[in-house]
Amino acid sequence: MLRSLCRLAPLCRGPTQAATQAATQAATQVRAFSEDNKRSGFGDIMIEYEPYKDDTEFTVPSYPARVNESDETLRARLTWQSRKRGIAENCLILSTFFAEQGPALPRNVVDQFDILINTVDSDWDLYYWMTGKEQPPPPYDNEVMELLKEFTQNKEMKDRTQQPDL
Repeated sequence: MLRSLCRLAPLCRGPTQAATQAATQAATQVRAFSEDNKRSGFGDIMIEYEPYKDDTEFTVPSYPARVNESDETLRARLTWQSRKRGIAENCLILSTFFAEQGPALPRNVVDQFDILINTVDSDWDLYYWMTGKEQPPPPYDNEVMELLKEFTQNKEMKDRTQQPDL
């Protein structure tokens, strides 16, 4: 089934309710629809789409193990990935943590950090775990999580309002 094809209402320039209703009707009426070629038409607007699939079939792929990755490559990758971790709060915490403590961390803790930032699928769960608001589940309740919890307390009152330079 076709869920939503396009939104024409924002194209309406007039303040009248009739114009908005006309744009909404145009967006919901399908002039031509073909299941075979997966195209629908709105006058001169043609939109290609994928048929709706039941989202209960969705599965998250497992994180691929990076075999034979050098320590230098691993740390460079994690420096970049820690800056791009969803919500801004996590990006600030993770990037400043890894910039300050990453070079001195042993390889097993760096591997825990890698798994943490690449397998947790909820940014808010990660944030609440790092700030100590919630207890992380056993796979993530490890040495790197304890270091992150301590880091987020910021006992030295350091300015961590910007990500570190690359």
